[in-house]
Amino acid sequence: MPSPPAILRFAVLLFAFSGVALAVPTSADILSEARRLIADSRVPEARGPLTDLVAREPGNLDARILLADVLGRIHRREEAIELLKPALKDNAANAGLLGAYGGQCLLLAGELGGGFRALLLARRGRDAMEKAVALAPGMISLREGLIEFYRQAPSLAGGDLDKARSHAAALTKLDPVRGAVWSASILIDEKRYAEALAACDAALAARPDDYVALFILGRTVSESGLRLDDGEAALRRCLERTPKTSEPDHAGVYYRLGMIAEKRGDRAAARAAYERCIAERPTFDGPAEALKRVSENP
Repeated sequence: MPSPPAILRFAVLLFAFSGVALAVPTSADILSEARRLIADSRVPEARGPLTDLVAREPGNLDARILLADVLGRIHRREEAIELLKPALKDNAANAGLLGAYGGQCLLLAGELGGGFRALLLARRGRDAMEKAVALAPGMISLREGLIEFYRQAPSLAGGDLDKARSHAAALTKLDPVRGAVWSASILIDEKRYAEALAACDAALAARPDDYVALFILGRTVSESGLRLDDGEAALRRCLERTPKTSEPDHAGVYYRLGMIAEKRGDRAAARAAYERCIAERPTFDGPAEALKRVSENP
């Protein structure tokens, strides 16, 4: 049975988050509960308490950054950016704030797809992320965000594989496994599949259960057609784990399993994998076309 203090703390949070004015939780209590809700995939529930906290404590950067993260997750990136922007004036050297702002700008630019505003947001986000990395060179998430941007963005918006490689090299010094995984992703972009597989093998030799390394191995196999058994086995191991919010979800795993089944000529298995992918994430566009392809008469 929990001790009385533990019960009291739970009651305070319970009443605070249900709207009953029995007690006022501390800022730390609200932030902790919000993070728990996010981890439990109850993201929308964290919005109200964090909004109230930011209104009560406008200078609380942790609350502002976490609320922006929540807004981004529920596809309200415009609001997230507007929430973070005023805080930059007095906290221009805060790496966490710069990274959060830059990340939301880059994600919104990607969602917009094209046009002048998307280009402006991409450049603004890139600059904020680069400044954040300069202030906190050991922050892995910032490096990963920039690698993804430089890999995916068109050159007009600042995409640059050489810069992606540079950040991957810096990341390798911080975390050899994460660095190897991102290096493999860049090699896949260049269709250098044998080298990508070698990078995945090195990452998994050091950290056999790394979810992202397993996924990237499966992705490499699904695109190259090399080592089909190894790729499928890696993806099956991903399905035995719960991915973090920053990691590829199981829908992506099923999509890659479908691609591998197609390369084997097993249309029934491919169809089943694509159907499961769509069930997991109905907004995933690619599998619908793939499902149509394997469902048609050969």
